[in-house]
Amino acid sequence: MGPPVLKLLEDPGFLDEWNQLYHNCPWATVFQSPCFVATWYRVYGSAYLPILIKSENAGKLTGLLTLAKDKKGLITGAGASQAEYQVWLTENENDEVFIKSALAKLYRFFPRNRILFKYIPAGVSLQFTKKDTPWNNRCFVKCSPQPVMVINEEHFVTELKKKNRREKINRLKRLGDLEFERITDYNGFNTVFDELALQSDFRKGAMYNKLAFKNDPVRKNFLLALFEQNLLHVTVLKTNDKIIAANVSIGTNKQLHLQGINCFAAALARHSPGIIHFLMLGKLLAEEGVEVFDLTPGADGYKEILATDHSVAYTLSIGNKYHNISNRLQSVLNKSFKKAAILAGIKPDALKKAKRTYTFYKDKFIHVTRQGVVQTARFIIEKFNRQGKTSKTWAVQKESRVGGVFNLQYDDLKELLDFDTREIKYSRQEFLADAMRRFEEGAHCYTWTDNGLLLGCAWIANMRSAISGYNYGNDTEDFIMSLSGIYCHRKGRKGFPLFLRSIANALALDTVQNKLFIVTDCNDDRLFEQAGFQRLK
Repeated sequence: MGPPVLKLLEDPGFLDEWNQLYHNCPWATVFQSPCFVATWYRVYGSAYLPILIKSENAGKLTGLLTLAKDKKGLITGAGASQAEYQVWLTENENDEVFIKSALAKLYRFFPRNRILFKYIPAGVSLQFTKKDTPWNNRCFVKCSPQPVMVINEEHFVTELKKKNRREKINRLKRLGDLEFERITDYNGFNTVFDELALQSDFRKGAMYNKLAFKNDPVRKNFLLALFEQNLLHVTVLKTNDKIIAANVSIGTNKQLHLQGINCFAAALARHSPGIIHFLMLGKLLAEEGVEVFDLTPGADGYKEILATDHSVAYTLSIGNKYHNISNRLQSVLNKSFKKAAILAGIKPDALKKAKRTYTFYKDKFIHVTRQGVVQTARFIIEKFNRQGKTSKTWAVQKESRVGGVFNLQYDDLKELLDFDTREIKYSRQEFLADAMRRFEEGAHCYTWTDNGLLLGCAWIANMRSAISGYNYGNDTEDFIMSLSGIYCHRKGRKGFPLFLRSIANALALDTVQNKLFIVTDCNDDRLFEQAGFQRLK
């Protein structure tokens, strides 16, 4: 473990034997390949303790288990969350001698640490977890469905010709030149990487409160290193050279895994660019001779849309007997709850949505209460005030100078991700989920940041209908803007009127009239008055 493991990775003879064992193992995935594991150990060596257990017979490598211990003490397969499948290597598919011996040795060094393999591929023998003492008291195994796309060119051609697919493709084409491209050179991948990471973080931050790239600065280095070793398959879908969907998968010439990056532009969600991209990708993979695209275990709805077949994968959790009892009890309760929901007529999708909503509000409650009694009371008061919002209309006189007071950014995902996680009004996930919804509805945002902190945000949309109770005459034609979702960080309070003035100046560029009219649900009139706006009664 530790430095000796890294030194062993410099031995060409050992790496050759490892590579041979990897190719001979019936269930091995790319995540157990020497290229993947060695690269991950080198990049993440400061955050994890490398652990390697091997067996030999007559000088030949016959078994290998690569692990890593994080700073909280959890032991997982090498690669941690970036290794979609975590398993040991042996040549005999029915051999459990190696893994039992390896786990026994591991427990001698780490008797109190929990061990987690997520996920173990189908075909791996796990009989010892049920039949062998003491493992049957320590091991908990959970089965998960594994959706896959079996690559068949005719299937993808047929899917792309379906009426609803053609309509969405045509809508995308109306936005500009639609281009599907595979990126095969390093500089090309490096050039688009940051945009892909932003789109991925924005979507997963909104849905799961996970910002993989923002919170893990070396993740980019790791994926770039894998690309150099031909372990990544990168494709993008673009309109007028703007990326609207992309996929970075990990794998070999025969099988790819949905693990690296999967993203699409939220503003175009109604056109399903992600699904269209996957179907185009499937057609390309057929031409390249890839046999299977593994969509990986998970309950995402789009996976079921794309899947043509299913396998299974297993999560193996090893701890003390109390850990095992707790897991079994939780499993029984979950199954009972799902059965009760089905009997009550609740559909699985509705149940998943309810569970996600519960998790969202639970995390929100924890986030607020951690701020202390005073901040919690302030949150409740402000929440009550926000419920009483009413629309107000402001007239803004166009200035001769139309340059913004601040250097505003327009629809900038990076600035939205700079949201302060200590904010009391909204949790980060709540803020990003709201932003994603607004993008999907066709709105646009202006943002203002300073030193990597989001200080101001406001969402705009054209309003085609006149506002009741006011005669605009010929001043404005249809140039009425809705300004909503207004966010002001406490550190930006003093400069916020200038932020609003900057937005008005930016909007004035799009009109020849002397005035523009802004409708807002913001209750803080002082901000608009200080920005020089005129309230209409």
